Amino acid sequence: MTFVWVIAILLAILGIIDLIVGVSNDAVNFLNSAIGSRVAKSRTIYWIAGFGLIIGTLYSVGMMEVAREGVIYPQNFYLTELLVLFLGVMIVDIILIDTFNTLGFPTSTTMAVVFELTGAALAMALIKSNHSITGDALLTDYINTGRVFILFSGILVSIIISFVLGAIIQFITRLLLGFNFQSRSGWIRLLYGTISITIILYLILHKGIKVSEVININANEWLNHHPVIFFVLFFSITFFVLFVLRFLFQVNTSRVVVVIGTFALALSFAANDLVNFIGIPLAGIESFKAYLTKDPGVMPEQFSLSFLSKEWLRNHGIGGNANALFFLLSGVVMVITLFYSKKLRSVTETEVYLGRQRAGHEHFEPSQLSRVVVRSFLGLYNKVVQLIPKPIHQYVANRYQKMDDIKTSEALDGVIYFDTIRATVNLIVASLLISLGTAWAFPLSTTFVVFMVAMGTSMADQAWSRESAVYRISGVLTILGGWFITACLGFLGAFFLTLLLWWGGWIAILISLLLMTLFLIKTTQFHKKRIEERELFKREIYEEVAQNIDWLQNSGSDTIRKMILESSKIYMLLIKGLLEENKNELFEVSEKTKQLKRHIKHSKTEFFSTLTRIPEETQDSGQYFVQALDYLTELGNTLSLMVEPAYAHFKNQHRGLTDYQKEDLTTLAEETTAFFNFMVYLEKDKKYFMFPELIQRQEAIFNLIELLRFRHLKKIRSGSGKTRINILYLELLSESRNLILYSVNLVKSLKNFFDN
Repeated sequence: MTFVWVIAILLAILGIIDLIVGVSNDAVNFLNSAIGSRVAKSRTIYWIAGFGLIIGTLYSVGMMEVAREGVIYPQNFYLTELLVLFLGVMIVDIILIDTFNTLGFPTSTTMAVVFELTGAALAMALIKSNHSITGDALLTDYINTGRVFILFSGILVSIIISFVLGAIIQFITRLLLGFNFQSRSGWIRLLYGTISITIILYLILHKGIKVSEVININANEWLNHHPVIFFVLFFSITFFVLFVLRFLFQVNTSRVVVVIGTFALALSFAANDLVNFIGIPLAGIESFKAYLTKDPGVMPEQFSLSFLSKEWLRNHGIGGNANALFFLLSGVVMVITLFYSKKLRSVTETEVYLGRQRAGHEHFEPSQLSRVVVRSFLGLYNKVVQLIPKPIHQYVANRYQKMDDIKTSEALDGVIYFDTIRATVNLIVASLLISLGTAWAFPLSTTFVVFMVAMGTSMADQAWSRESAVYRISGVLTILGGWFITACLGFLGAFFLTLLLWWGGWIAILISLLLMTLFLIKTTQFHKKRIEERELFKREIYEEVAQNIDWLQNSGSDTIRKMILESSKIYMLLIKGLLEENKNELFEVSEKTKQLKRHIKHSKTEFFSTLTRIPEETQDSGQYFVQALDYLTELGNTLSLMVEPAYAHFKNQHRGLTDYQKEDLTTLAEETTAFFNFMVYLEKDKKYFMFPELIQRQEAIFNLIELLRFRHLKKIRSGSGKTRINILYLELLSESRNLILYSVNLVKSLKNFFDN
């Protein structure tokens, strides 16, 4: 009895954790368009989405669908078996989804739950049949294999359909409206907004509300029988409202569409996808409640759930005020997660970065497959262009003529990744596909639909240019692969953990919960560190607001100065690691060097983007800033040439430095530290009149390095030291000289930049 009580309580707690973890991943489905187009400040967008979540939870129906009648048959299990099965699923689901959140990858919580339930049910079926399945009949008593196949097939089909349809609709829309949409007639924009909002309102009533327990009428059935009346009615109302807002209050209709679409998708998400997070705990709690109301003399492991049915759960399950309160509390938890989950922001950032209009720093490295895809597409494109008549090709090219820049006044909160036209298409196409899937009882993953529609519209909008396509496609393929990894890991993880929990009992449950807790703590720490490192050098606003040379003089030089300081720190840590023969510290230095090189590459991309938009009269001075960036790159390369051999040397357990080498390196480190401190002081306060003194200090260190090299060569002739450490030491002296040289040249370039 105590065993099932504990599991029931654990399911309730894990349900809350899973809700937080799940919303952190799935929130991108309804935030993507609003965040990407920046129709409002981030907090305003969160409040709008949060309001939709709260309303959606009050309309939640069929919450037990996946756990009750989707992929398994709970009525064929005993209570203890079902609770252990659910516990295994919840633990695996939390770990799996949190892993994707930490990486910033959107995945399908629906797919995760389906395959986790399948794996756990298979494990329990093996246990119930004494570790062997005698035939398909026994397996199908516990697992709805047909439903699993349909779900998986539907998901695969939805990936292709969503991408293709998103690309086609976006291409047609862009041909009709172009990029300079705001210059079009106000009536065209009004009509476009009216049609968009009418479609989105259809989503709210058809997909979000369905058969509501709050509203007595069957809204879904009414919509199916009176679609024309609905469209005419809401089209008229929407047209009038937008007309008033547009011509009396000068409201941007495109923003209104995106805001309403965000609210609609959030409502739909809460009303229908909440089952992915709390459906399993509720199913377990309802089963446990049924046990408490039945014959108390029956042991939990002998209590059959064969009486479970839709009718019984409807009459005896959690209902009434308790039901509404529970769903409302779930909505509150989701809203809090929207505002405070940093992992949620990472997942959202990944998706909007893959679809942003401009080239810049990319989150993914190119793969061989992405290169093949881009090469094949370019070949196909060139052949198609040759077949299209020139007037048609010219017309399309004119429609795709982009504005030179996006007005910064449009960016209420940060960077505009794409315009409201694409955001609207994202919302409408995703809404239509989700609604059609519901109407035709065709299983769709909301995440897959929204993500692939966004990627399709990005491709059609030429956001994947030749400068960025190979990176973006690599990112899309990586995330697609992650979806199938979700299915495999969910199935295998739930299968083995359910076996472990059943055979291990209390000890296995305790160990699993402790490992899950430790995992969540570690991933949170890892993610926090990753975000801090990214934010340290990230300058998203560069792409949109860098309009003049003053910005380069201030923000640009500040960033370069920070990288010089970081280079100095890495050099000092390298010397310290060599002196102490600390392999772990050298590994940390190696990671810091790689991170610095990534930051340099990122910043260089952003700076070049800025240089293309500075006033023409200041273009000549820009060449000096380019020189500074080149020397900054050389700094990173020089550090790599010192750090990697040093780390490899001690990783291979070779001998360390001799006593005289340690003394010489200590002296060199002290002089180098003083040099860098003076150089940073000179650059920060712009005291370039002291540059001759910097040159003198440089010459002094060069002389010291020559002296140390000469002394070392004399030692080698006398036979002291080992070959490997001698080579490493000489390379270190040589690269130390280069480090000083490139640093001075960098400051000299900045000096020329400011002087001009």
